[in-house]
Amino acid sequence: MSHENHLHLSRRSFVRRTGLLAGGALVSGQATAPMVMAQAAPTAVATDVKPWPTRVLGKTGVPVTTMTLGTAPCGLSPKIPPREIADIVNEALDLGINSIDTAPAYKQSEEGIGLALGKRRKEVFLATKVMADTIEDAEKSLSKSFELLKTDWVDLVYYHSVGDRDIEAGVKPDGVFSWLIKQKQAGKCRFVGISGHNRPAKFVPLLETGEVDVLLAIVNFVDRFTYGFEHKVFPLARNKNVPIVAMKVFGGAKQMKYEDPEAPPQMDVEHLEMAIRFALGTPGVTTLNLGVHNCQQLRQNVEAVKRYEPLTGDQQDRLRALGKSLAQEWGAHFGPVV
Repeated sequence: MSHENHLHLSRRSFVRRTGLLAGGALVSGQATAPMVMAQAAPTAVATDVKPWPTRVLGKTGVPVTTMTLGTAPCGLSPKIPPREIADIVNEALDLGINSIDTAPAYKQSEEGIGLALGKRRKEVFLATKVMADTIEDAEKSLSKSFELLKTDWVDLVYYHSVGDRDIEAGVKPDGVFSWLIKQKQAGKCRFVGISGHNRPAKFVPLLETGEVDVLLAIVNFVDRFTYGFEHKVFPLARNKNVPIVAMKVFGGAKQMKYEDPEAPPQMDVEHLEMAIRFALGTPGVTTLNLGVHNCQQLRQNVEAVKRYEPLTGDQQDRLRALGKSLAQEWGAHFGPVV
């Protein structure tokens, strides 16, 4: 079971052509003055300009590409059948991505991934999620995931939507988090993670158990001023050598309309590349979970991630000011803070 390894375009036109959309996990089971600081994305993409950089996923020891394929947008869209999702997955693997994220709540996502992998299963660090409050529901969820993914094991299972779970119950011997640890011991998954978008304080006791292998959380320069994972949770994760997978890098989809292939990101398009640079430059972040609806969006996201360079001090100051301003506008759009 070892792992073998945009010029004068309208906002809508830019989104159609670049597809820099936010993906990743959902909130509680639901699909959740201008500063031009990002360089324009090309309309033609040369995907072999740079090889993929990888980073070690903390205590797991697994090297993963700095972009993870998020499958919420394509999985949630009724216009995208599983076979097309499979094409996206295969394209991602051909582009060198070795990390894929899914969840039962993403509707057709797991089925599409299952159609794609087959002999390519060992090329992928595959993560899915369990969002349940009873072991019975957790068992049904994970079993169905295995069936759709056409596998009997995954690399990582997240105890999902932590902000909405009863954490005290979850860590009891008969709790779902404890049950997931037993699935790891039984070989059903290699690692157990925690994930979510809100109520950051609930993540702390789970990290303190020492049983968390990976943390999936929102990382963007706006929501840091609302939810504050960066100072409430991430220092403890780093101290425990728990790697951070960044999601909602662009603040999610506008009005949470992930199922709409033309839905723009919450963040204005001129800031998207800087958002990538912010997230990848956040200490402890290993990979960005970016979701797509099609292969064109995938290629554009790939190139934006490959262009990563650390933010300068001046850029960090400007993003901080912009983030504080936008946080007032966005509010707690991923659910309660406490």
